[in-house]
Amino acid sequence: MQSYIYNPLMQHDSYQQTTDMIERHARKVLDGGELTLDEARQLAAVTGDARYDLFYWANKIRIRHVGAAVKFCSIVAGKVGACSEDCSYCSQSKHFDTGITPSKLSVDEMLDATEQATVNGASSFGIVNSGRGPTEKELDWLEDYYQRVVDEGKIRPCATLGELSEDQAQRLVNMGVQRINHNLESSRRHFPNVVTTHTYDDRVRTIEIAKAAGLSICSGGIFGMGEDWEDRLDMAFELRRLGADVVPINFLNRIEGTPLYEKVGDLHPTEALQIIAVFRFILPDRELKVAGGREVILRDMQSWIFFAGASSFLIGNYLTTFGRSPDQDHQMLRDLGVPYITFDEVEHEAPVETSFGPKGNDSLAALPVVNA
Repeated sequence: MQSYIYNPLMQHDSYQQTTDMIERHARKVLDGGELTLDEARQLAAVTGDARYDLFYWANKIRIRHVGAAVKFCSIVAGKVGACSEDCSYCSQSKHFDTGITPSKLSVDEMLDATEQATVNGASSFGIVNSGRGPTEKELDWLEDYYQRVVDEGKIRPCATLGELSEDQAQRLVNMGVQRINHNLESSRRHFPNVVTTHTYDDRVRTIEIAKAAGLSICSGGIFGMGEDWEDRLDMAFELRRLGADVVPINFLNRIEGTPLYEKVGDLHPTEALQIIAVFRFILPDRELKVAGGREVILRDMQSWIFFAGASSFLIGNYLTTFGRSPDQDHQMLRDLGVPYITFDEVEHEAPVETSFGPKGNDSLAALPVVNA
């Protein structure tokens, strides 16, 4: 039997080669170049201590191309549950028994949630609807809300409504909606393993329709759904091709009753951070927003998201799961010495206490919340 002889010099040489490769790719991006797919594969293959070099350079790229200050946004579920689609991660699908009761907010309830998001410092606020796409009656209901938000001019109005027609996208523009979220979720190759009731091309079509209408595009995916690194890289390069302005990076928070609950395990925190870092190399000037699953997957490493290249995060609750309180996130920014930017492009230091009520997000417990 052949024995293994530990050689620290060989280990050091391998580490040095890896860190030299990371620096070479980073300097290319810092100088305005674009990463190739093969170069991205090399970064995805980084393991061990060299990951910390990857994070270091991702942070350098973030500061050079986006800036040191961060942004955050908030969402609320306008309509919850009874969704016709079978997305295997989602508790709102009517195909799965997850204990979600269908419900709908009033315009005043959505405005209350928007006010809290504004007080918490969010630069954008989105209404999220379950379902494949909005009906005209639902757009009638949303129009009053968006016009009132636009009149106040305190926060960017966003929407996550599913598939859109050209007429619907134009109607949203006329309402004052500025940004549409419509995630690719995964790669073209892996998508049929996650959703069967609509196609990857259906999602791409909506993004192209929204962009043609003049809407800013927020599109990303969920990681930890059984995909591999090739799937992650394919999605990143597709988002670069589509010209997404904001790229949400969600980590699967497995929900009992959904098909993925038993099929996959949780990502390791350092792998989750590596996903952020590699995406920063590929998408150097985009807003990378860490959203769903942050608390569950990253745990004590949540503050590392910026060091790994993220420039934005979701503050407050998600869709059918609660996030941590805004006060905790503001404390994180104060501890890091990281400022944030609001809708008016003004830079602020994180306040000491901002959320409504003595327990932060718990004061909105009566409102439906949604998992991004």
